[in-house]
Amino acid sequence: MSNFPVIATVLSMVLGLSVTRLLLGLVTIFRIRRTSPVDWVPLVWALVLFVTQLEYWWSINQLPTIKPTYSFPEFAFLILLTLMLFLSTALLLPSRGEDEQQGLRSYFEKDGRFGVLAFAAFLTLGFVVNLFFFNSPIASEWAYSDVVMIVGSLATFAARSRRVYAALTLLYLPFAMFDTAVSLAS
Repeated sequence: MSNFPVIATVLSMVLGLSVTRLLLGLVTIFRIRRTSPVDWVPLVWALVLFVTQLEYWWSINQLPTIKPTYSFPEFAFLILLTLMLFLSTALLLPSRGEDEQQGLRSYFEKDGRFGVLAFAAFLTLGFVVNLFFFNSPIASEWAYSDVVMIVGSLATFAARSRRVYAALTLLYLPFAMFDTAVSLAS
């Protein structure tokens, strides 16, 4: 008997909270736009995270065709993966106007960039899931794309210069779109 309904329900609950958190962050930015300057860098990362959330939610539907049943440790690992995605969205954008009094750029540089670090952790855990749970080949488009995305996320997190992290964000966007296309095609 498949345990997919339990897995899908729990993963969907956490993902639903993740999408909600991201959307509430965007509403917060909209509400305080007159008093705090808006910055495009965290908004681009919010777009990447939103597309990733939708892609991940879509891929959950493929779980029973890839593997009919899951052990509790596998279930727990999938929950950890999903929690990393939630954490990335919870950290990326402010949830209260008070968090962003000096502007979205300042918020991103102090706290929001940790959302990018959590996203790198999500991508790394996803890489592990693909290799060890689903026995995906390491010499494939998805693997190369994921490595570039993990390194790009880590480099963006580590960059202290506005010029560097903004350039990395612009470079990251096409890789994220490519990765989404590869993931949805397979």
